[in-house]
Amino acid sequence: MLKQTGKALLVGATTALAVTTAAPAHAGAGVQDAAARISKHQEVRCVQHSGRTCSYSASFFYWNKKGSGSRGLNYVQSARSPYKAGKARWLYQQPGGRTHVGQSWRRAHQVPRGNAAEVEWGKVGATSGPKLRKGTLVCVQWAHVAKKACHTLK
Repeated sequence: MLKQTGKALLVGATTALAVTTAAPAHAGAGVQDAAARISKHQEVRCVQHSGRTCSYSASFFYWNKKGSGSRGLNYVQSARSPYKAGKARWLYQQPGGRTHVGQSWRRAHQVPRGNAAEVEWGKVGATSGPKLRKGTLVCVQWAHVAKKACHTLK
């Protein structure tokens, strides 16, 4: 088995995010105009535990139309290294509101050819998913882990 450290896992997740959001070189002029009105964002957060570099990471993909106050959350992914079976869920809290469960507990699966567990929600590169207000706090929580990985939608 290939052993991955938390730092290597974080770098791999960041690279995967960059590759999946790259625009194709053959996009037509009409497609480029539509893409200019939509801004896509990707964020990676790392949770440290007991002095380790990164016990798990969370990646958030979201998009918005230029000038809009709402954000579309299209993909949430979390990876835990070294591999440990478990469940994770994602939560959100809109500004001035209470915390809501975005998706209930989902069982993690092992990353192929790796030593990590992974949970995913949504579709990479899509402009779909729940619409949340700008400033919403989105978090990933693993069962039996006290800390959450969170990001505020900008």
